[in-house]
Amino acid sequence: MDKKFIDKVNPERREFLEKLTKGAFVVPAVLSVMMLNQKLSLTTANAQSNLPVCLTPGALIAAPNGDIRVMDLRPGMPVYSVDLEGNRVVVPVVMASRVTAPDTHVVCRVVLDDGRGLYVSGMHPTADGRAIDDLAPGDGLDGSTVVFVERAAYTGGYTFDLLPGGDTGHYWANGILIGSTLSPEAGFYTFEPAERGQGAHAEGV
Repeated sequence: MDKKFIDKVNPERREFLEKLTKGAFVVPAVLSVMMLNQKLSLTTANAQSNLPVCLTPGALIAAPNGDIRVMDLRPGMPVYSVDLEGNRVVVPVVMASRVTAPDTHVVCRVVLDDGRGLYVSGMHPTADGRAIDDLAPGDGLDGSTVVFVERAAYTGGYTFDLLPGGDTGHYWANGILIGSTLSPEAGFYTFEPAERGQGAHAEGV
């Protein structure tokens, strides 16, 4: 990751991003993660961490060169995020994940009054820290109003997420600003140090 980029990030998040970049963490089988060609290991922070709290594969992520399906994102690709002042910024993807979804998995279809909509796991965080599953018609979301929330069975096999660099880890999916389950602030995963001498390699997503 570009040192000039890391220097602009707040100290706590800078330390986290630097550790990721240096391969300081390792990932068990609960997740398949790609991070700058290094293997990571995530351990679950609680029982909810085993759930596929991510996006369906066709969700479109806003990027400078045009929207990209979340399933096609790779570390290092530029995407749009937002800084602490609310400005739209271009940052690299630092992690991309794929989680196995059981046949019993359920996702939420959220529709806003301006026509934007998204299929996403219910526990996925919004940009302001709520769970998607807690949204109801009339609630505000990304400058608009929720008009419809529906829960539907999902049999796509996997859900996907990304962690953009920057101060917030937020990104736009189908035009809606949301948070990331891979962000340390989300609390879904804890990051454990890699053992000294452990080999690093890309984990297929």
